[in-house]
Amino acid sequence: MKKQWNIAEKPNYKWVILVVCFLMEFICLGFCSSNAGMYLTAITSALGFERSLFSLNTSFRYIVSILLSFGFGSLVQKFGVKKLVYAGLATLSASTFLYAFANELYQFYLAGALLGAGVILTGSTMAGTIIRQWFDKDVGKYTGIALSANGIGGALAAQVISPIINNGDPFGYRGAYVLSGVVILAFSIVIILFLKDPVGKAVSASKSKKSAGWEGLEYNQVLKKGYFYCTAAMIFFSGICLESISHTGIAHLTDSGINAEFVAAVASVSSLILTVAKIVIGILYDKKGLRFTMFMCHTMMFVAYVLIIFSDATPFGKFAGMAAMVLSRLALPLETVMIPLMSGDMFGNKSLVSVMGVFVAMKSAGSCIDAPICNLVFDLTGSYVPIYIAFGVMMVIVTVLFQLVITAAYKDKKLLEAKAE
Repeated sequence: MKKQWNIAEKPNYKWVILVVCFLMEFICLGFCSSNAGMYLTAITSALGFERSLFSLNTSFRYIVSILLSFGFGSLVQKFGVKKLVYAGLATLSASTFLYAFANELYQFYLAGALLGAGVILTGSTMAGTIIRQWFDKDVGKYTGIALSANGIGGALAAQVISPIINNGDPFGYRGAYVLSGVVILAFSIVIILFLKDPVGKAVSASKSKKSAGWEGLEYNQVLKKGYFYCTAAMIFFSGICLESISHTGIAHLTDSGINAEFVAAVASVSSLILTVAKIVIGILYDKKGLRFTMFMCHTMMFVAYVLIIFSDATPFGKFAGMAAMVLSRLALPLETVMIPLMSGDMFGNKSLVSVMGVFVAMKSAGSCIDAPICNLVFDLTGSYVPIYIAFGVMMVIVTVLFQLVITAAYKDKKLLEAKAE
């Protein structure tokens, strides 16, 4: 007879689930996503691709992410998280091995599409859903802990794959992808063995506005709120800005004359910082709320843009480059930790999965055009600096508008809570 993992009867199993979510992010965001920029120069040099054309594989990744995100709520309801996670692990593995042996652009585009499916089905969207199914208190902290695996996985992967990519063989990157694929398969076995679907409600229900306790709006009600569409728009523009340094920063530092060993060290340090950042941002949200946390993340991203334009091989330039990479990683919880938390905080549990899917889709739409724009500017000007300046200005505008959107949402939330009481 199949075991029923009722949360009320087996509340301690949530800690196993937390570890499982951590491992999911370790391979998905750490080994598959965080260090994508380390392959850019190696692949385009070895195969003779223009960076703007090659970077379209990132666009294909986000196109698939958009499509899956819009239907994420329906997929969870129809199949449950387990089956979707299994499918995600399979596509992550297939993507990594395809990247390893691809020779033509269309093969890289297909690999990007598979990666996009894997990231949605095993990444922060799925982890945020699972955490809210099993936890009802300190959701920000536990979401941050699970997603902090991105930084640990990214830091470890950077140190492992960088020597392979830069071993003197122009096709050394293939070995790095194969090794990453083997790691994904090994961790997938553990995840499959221990992931369980919950039955029943989370224990110790809390009514705190920063917890998982607010029921909120039905999705059809959410669609009538103007601030929902404004939030989605701000997430779209944030998505354009947030990953530009992640996608191109490593290549920019290399183009600036900084040696490969220092760049690899920067990648590892920034990934480790991301580990701490996701936990800290989750706790900061629990303690200080959405408005303050969003402002901090946006501000750090703006400062990162200011610093990275001064990066070069001089001591100050190296410091500016490292600081920019670190600060950009500190801001990245905006697209991972904060989207699940923002969805629940502003709209409640009733519409959480559907709202979160839309927001992730909008973030993915922004990220979809980010890499091609950055690399097109590079192909035209020979530098990423012009687009960094433009995105820095955009981030200032987004910061201000996001605060106004949150104010409108909280005003409506206060009225709804008063009616409920």
